[in-house]
Amino acid sequence: MNRTRLATLGLLLALIIIPVTAQGNDATLQLTISRDFGFSLGGRIQGKFTLKAEGPENLTHVEFLIDDVVVSTDRERPFRYSFNTGEHDLGVHHISAVGYTSLEEVLHSPVRKYEFVSVEEGLKGATGIVVPILIGTIVLVVIAAVSTVLVGRKGGRPRIGDYGPAGGAVCSRCELPFGRHVLSPNLLIGKVERCPHCGKWAIVRRASREALEKAEARWVDDEARGGLDVESEEDKLRRMIDDSRFES
Repeated sequence: MNRTRLATLGLLLALIIIPVTAQGNDATLQLTISRDFGFSLGGRIQGKFTLKAEGPENLTHVEFLIDDVVVSTDRERPFRYSFNTGEHDLGVHHISAVGYTSLEEVLHSPVRKYEFVSVEEGLKGATGIVVPILIGTIVLVVIAAVSTVLVGRKGGRPRIGDYGPAGGAVCSRCELPFGRHVLSPNLLIGKVERCPHCGKWAIVRRASREALEKAEARWVDDEARGGLDVESEEDKLRRMIDDSRFES
């Protein structure tokens, strides 16, 4: 019976001591790499990059290594090292860091593997990313143009205060309000829309309540004076041509 109690007591002590011992070895060194300029995709990099090491408060200095060779030692926070892949041989390289604390602890970061590629391969890889994005953007713009025109015809003449779930916008040319269409693709910075008043195409953000009220006041004032004071591009061009004519 006494042996059983002793065994149980020993197990409890072990469960208490083990976590405490593990917490004492929690100090780690984290290594991150960021691109300053160049190409980076799936572990293949080309250009200028910066390594950054982060660790405990008592970290005094950090050594940065490429293929187990120390290439730089930083003794001030933030611990960083910038390098250009063009300064090294092409192919696979192993990047890591070693940190030293004031308690004479040595901390090792995880080893990261990257393939340094040539400028030509980097440009080819970047082109493979940029071109599809451009094509996708053009397709979205075309879809936006078609859908906006179709929805605009179906919706009829715009009405003050009727902006729909996508919210209202204010045209940058005629300064009149109109509702944004739900079907118009959102290009992050705004929706591609055609102003129903003057016909201008633009990427417009959702306008604030104050901006809409100001534009609505102008709309009401223009209609009170006999019609909207809006001149389309065709009317403007025609007026300029007429003004340039003279009789001989």
